[in-house]
Amino acid sequence: MNSPEFIAIVLIIAATALALSVKILLDVQRLKKEVEKNVYDTEDSLRAIRKALDSAQREADVSEQLKAIGARLDKLERPARIAASVAGSGNSPQQAPMPSRPATKQLKDGFFGSPKGDAETALFNDQYDELRDECFFTVHYNSPTEGEFAPIDLMRLKSLPSIEGVVRYEGCPLKEARGFQLISKGIVKKQSNYWVVTSPAELQMIK
Repeated sequence: MNSPEFIAIVLIIAATALALSVKILLDVQRLKKEVEKNVYDTEDSLRAIRKALDSAQREADVSEQLKAIGARLDKLERPARIAASVAGSGNSPQQAPMPSRPATKQLKDGFFGSPKGDAETALFNDQYDELRDECFFTVHYNSPTEGEFAPIDLMRLKSLPSIEGVVRYEGCPLKEARGFQLISKGIVKKQSNYWVVTSPAELQMIK
């Protein structure tokens, strides 16, 4: 049993087992390093994702804040835009004189809304004491039953569905006009609760 051949076989088996053990140990260490690296990479990716999500949330918060600020600014600038539209576009004289302050409470100047009726029976039934988006004409009351009116500006005039019986104009077509010159104000007379147009305003359109 202790022959040299047997001893050689035993040594070969032991060496082979040792080599396998070393290889297995090295493989285990390599796998451990790979696992640790994968874990580190995964944690790094998770950190990057969390950072991106935090950044996106901050951007969304900033966007909402900017929208809120924009809405407040728009609300604050609205009166200025209305006043600017009344003042005219600056290309040419196109606005009618704003109504003067009333001498008495009974004859307070103001504004008319959109005209009603047709070319033969045009009238106004919406009156305002101050300028609003719904206003299209200024009005000066000569008496409790008679007044003079004129368009506020070209932009509002173009937005009306019809101006027949309310405005008569010369020059270029209304849609091509860049301004207008007031030739004469229109005349209205009160009948019941309405102000009926007895004479339309006359304009010279400017292209």
